[in-house]
Amino acid sequence: MEENLSLEFILATIEQKILYLEEHPETKANGFYTRRLATKYGEIENLKVPRVRDGTFKPRIVPGRRKAFFDLGEVTILLFASGASVRDVAKFLEMVYGIYYSPSSLSRLTEIAMEKIEAWRKRKLSKSYFAIYLDATYICVRRGEVDKEPVYVALGLKPDGTREILGFWLSGAEGESSIVWKEILREFKERGIKSVELFIADGLIGLQEAIKMEFPGSKFQLCVLHTVRNSLKKVRKTDREAVAEDLKKIYRAKTREEARKALQTFKGKWKMYPEVARKWEENFNVLITFMDYPEEIKPYIYTTNMLERLMKEVKRRVKVIEVV
Repeated sequence: MEENLSLEFILATIEQKILYLEEHPETKANGFYTRRLATKYGEIENLKVPRVRDGTFKPRIVPGRRKAFFDLGEVTILLFASGASVRDVAKFLEMVYGIYYSPSSLSRLTEIAMEKIEAWRKRKLSKSYFAIYLDATYICVRRGEVDKEPVYVALGLKPDGTREILGFWLSGAEGESSIVWKEILREFKERGIKSVELFIADGLIGLQEAIKMEFPGSKFQLCVLHTVRNSLKKVRKTDREAVAEDLKKIYRAKTREEARKALQTFKGKWKMYPEVARKWEENFNVLITFMDYPEEIKPYIYTTNMLERLMKEVKRRVKVIEVV
């Protein structure tokens, strides 16, 4: 296997070298130099790499200044994410790929990966999004002591239906804050977003106002399922199923008029839960914003479920390492 791979590398690089010399007649061929290279099939020793006299030729097929043909930074991060320690990662690389990396070298690989992550988090965004979902989830974070902190996550839905994770943020605070969301919204503008048709989020106090201030032309959809869950917390267990069915008649209505009638019926039927009815009446307009849009997209914009599924997967992976 090693001999076949080595031969393939040599033939490919020689062909590239010949083309390079044809395009650069000012330099000359200068034989080969040898190096070792780890591949997913094992390590190749004494790999012959063509060179030219002035040293400007860089074979595309052989990664420059790297021991491996694959991205060890990505492999290392995946191993750390699975709960492996520095010692475990070093042992894995040596057993599987025959490569020895010291703890300091592995730390450097993680630093490079973190640089890539930061570059991704600060990348330019599209000018326009049809919808942006905003929500926060709690994970254990180590800052001296281990404690649960909110991780703010934003998911963008482009006009063509493409979904894009816009970013994630840790503020260091104990609870979710509309002030942090306001800073995130400002960051969106700095990263290139000009217009958003619809924001979808929960009922965090101050969040709607922050959206209106930063994106005054955008509409707001209060997550219906968040509101249903919060409503059912204020209802006796014996009544929850029936109350949930009657609330469903409000947000499953075909028109605003039908939804308002269903709300009035709910108020009359469940007078023992005035706070629930009051909350739905106060937030009625932002709970049914999704009714302004075509029937085929309504299921995707009346709740933050699309984002919650993403965060559930993140928490499932973070649970393996227990703390970030």
